[in-house]
Amino acid sequence: MKREDVELLREIQKNTEMGLHALEVINNKVYDDSLALQLARESFKYGEIHDRARAQLLAARQTPEPENKVGRLMLSAAIQGNTLFDSSTSHVAELLIRGSNTGLAGLWRSMNRNGQSDGQPVELARELMDFEENNIRELKKYL
Repeated sequence: MKREDVELLREIQKNTEMGLHALEVINNKVYDDSLALQLARESFKYGEIHDRARAQLLAARQTPEPENKVGRLMLSAAIQGNTLFDSSTSHVAELLIRGSNTGLAGLWRSMNRNGQSDGQPVELARELMDFEENNIRELKKYL
């Protein structure tokens, strides 16, 4: 497996882990049943894509990206701070849209840096990007 493929798979892994963690933290602040169902679907898909990226790395005898505990802590603090005074459905959707946009930017950056990557890693990255874009479309309904 090429270095570019490994880097792209690690970015996918990191991206999905942050998405999963954000959903985990924000979940107890969601009071709209429809939004809660949407977030459950997102969580499932993030987990599925994460597991596929990790499996590809392990199959190539590459080490997956280590868990970013500082990043997780910072994300938790940011979500807690941003929802302290406003945990409305609209505000939660806005925060999640921002998170998806950040994830998309990271994926685009990684795709551009690792232009020699091809095959399954690129397909998986594109699937995640399509998923993120769809999440944004769905979350706009709650604004």
